[in-house]
Amino acid sequence: MWKDIERYFKSSPKRREVASLFLMLGLSVRDDGRVYCLDIEVPHTKIADTLGIDRRVIRETITDILEDSHLRGVFSALQPRAFMRDAAGALGWGVIEVEASSESVGIVANVATIIAAENISIRQVVADDPLLYPAPKLTIVTEQKIPSHLLEDILRVPGVRKVSIY
Repeated sequence: MWKDIERYFKSSPKRREVASLFLMLGLSVRDDGRVYCLDIEVPHTKIADTLGIDRRVIRETITDILEDSHLRGVFSALQPRAFMRDAAGALGWGVIEVEASSESVGIVANVATIIAAENISIRQVVADDPLLYPAPKLTIVTEQKIPSHLLEDILRVPGVRKVSIY
């Protein structure tokens, strides 16, 4: 998907930035030319202010998306999701952030297996797309705090470079 966006918006870095924001936040573009967070309309001016660009760039990006059937299919289906990492502490939950090689296979499965072996339930798993995020992370939110002895086990997973437990 990212290659399609890169190719489509290669002549306009600002439009690519707008499209990237829509992907990262799960903002959908609908046939009426408006941007939505679920059913809540997000004004073009607010998006433009956030990115520090002219609101016309938002409108032009939306027009580009709606004119291409592939991009339209992707961007019309996006949905936002709650990211529980920062709320986990208030809920008494634990958080593990893993930095790893994006080429490594099985990191999610291996880390989840280590957590499950401790009989800890996983509430949420979020893996950043390395093409959208400059420093992608695997974030796992668990129903209880993670014992510190799991740090060593997770660091032994092939491809894992750094682990933080909160």
